[in-house]
Amino acid sequence: MRTRFKAQKGNLLIGVIFLVALSLITASGILTAAQISTRTRATVNKQSDYYYDAETVLNSVVAWMQDNSESLVFPFTSANFSSNFDLGSPTVGDNEGAFFSTPTLIKMKGTSQSVLLSTDDSFGQPAFPSTQHITNGTSFDAVTAFRNADFGGESNARIVLVWARHTNGSYEPVFRVDVITGNNPDRGVHSFSYVYSSLVSSTPGAGFYGKTAFATGSPNNICSSYVYTWNGTSWSRGAPRSNCFVASDQTLELKSIINGDAGTLLDDGIVYRPPSGSVTGDACDGAGCHSLSLPTFGSWDSVCGGANQGDVTVSSNQTWTVSNGNMATSCWRDVTVNNNRTLTLNPTNDSNDGSTANYAFYFRTLDLKGNLAFPTMAPNQKVTIYVEQWDNNHFNGNQVLNLNNAPYQVVINYTGSNELTLNGTAIMQNYIRAPYATVTVNGNFNYYGSIHALNLQVIGNAVFAYDETEAGTPVLSDIRFGLRKASQRYR
Repeated sequence: MRTRFKAQKGNLLIGVIFLVALSLITASGILTAAQISTRTRATVNKQSDYYYDAETVLNSVVAWMQDNSESLVFPFTSANFSSNFDLGSPTVGDNEGAFFSTPTLIKMKGTSQSVLLSTDDSFGQPAFPSTQHITNGTSFDAVTAFRNADFGGESNARIVLVWARHTNGSYEPVFRVDVITGNNPDRGVHSFSYVYSSLVSSTPGAGFYGKTAFATGSPNNICSSYVYTWNGTSWSRGAPRSNCFVASDQTLELKSIINGDAGTLLDDGIVYRPPSGSVTGDACDGAGCHSLSLPTFGSWDSVCGGANQGDVTVSSNQTWTVSNGNMATSCWRDVTVNNNRTLTLNPTNDSNDGSTANYAFYFRTLDLKGNLAFPTMAPNQKVTIYVEQWDNNHFNGNQVLNLNNAPYQVVINYTGSNELTLNGTAIMQNYIRAPYATVTVNGNFNYYGSIHALNLQVIGNAVFAYDETEAGTPVLSDIRFGLRKASQRYR
């Protein structure tokens, strides 16, 4: 009995030791797992901090560029570009760092150096042209200003000029911005993106005006501006610019980006609708914010009722020219252009551009089943049309062909009061004045020119752009920057 009891005590002791050992192993595993979890959380938190820091610095760099835009734009003007830069094939500059070199199409004049700003020499040796404020002439040292700027984080940053888009003699730079945590370019969170730009002139010009209201109804209804260039035989459109001007005497309701300025005579009259309603330039509300107004047109009867060419159906391709001093030859009553037929209207000199009645085309009704076209015109020529009634109160952009001229060279004065709708999957280039009607730009429509109407709205997927050409060469005053294609990774 004693022997059996001793054996039982021994087995019990072994069991206790086994349980204690198992508990110790389990506890050790729990502690190890806790340590691993703690280290993992610390690593994740650290990387998150790195990502946030890099994002903060990236946004601050773009803000710095915009804050100093009037000094950065000076080398890119038509008078200064060729003396500051060389354009060529994509190559890596001699002054770039070794870790994320970027081939560029543009270099410092007479060198193989990339145009570069950096907060740390490990990212590349800075090189930027001498520049100054474009308005007041104050000199600006971009290299020193960028190196000493407080970007609100610990990350280092670099700006490289990769390309410049030509527009109306001047150039719109395209930059790449790299941001990385710490000062080792091969370690840390690396954020990079491209910053595009658009030039700004000091005069907004005619733009788009809805006297009683102006509205964009979709984030797709973006507005920019363009300058068209005449080379002696043909017109070409430059790069998009930020001189679109939208205005109203009453409410401006914006659901899209206006790359330019906005003005209303109504206090607090600019209403921004999410998600994209914004104005990149000056937004002015109140007395004196614009000087636009609508013209006054007489009815067709008051101008043409006594003498006209009556009703015409265009059943074969025709070309019409207005006769000087003969009002009867300038007026038609009801004109129909049949399917697959084209009516071409010849231009007049700008000195007699339709402001006097004998140099314009007057229609009571214009029914376009076919097309309206215009020959290629030199800068001092244009066609002016007065129409009281468009058939069905709309016309398709494919039917008003003016892609071979600058928009200002075709002026359509709509004298009716019914709503006029511009639509279709098309491009239209002209100026429209509709002092008694609502004009709606709709559909997959690209409109280039200028519209002044009693009420103006742009809806659907339509985009619109102001033609700056007629106002002459704008005085360059600023440049606006926009961030695109941002990307982050861990190196």
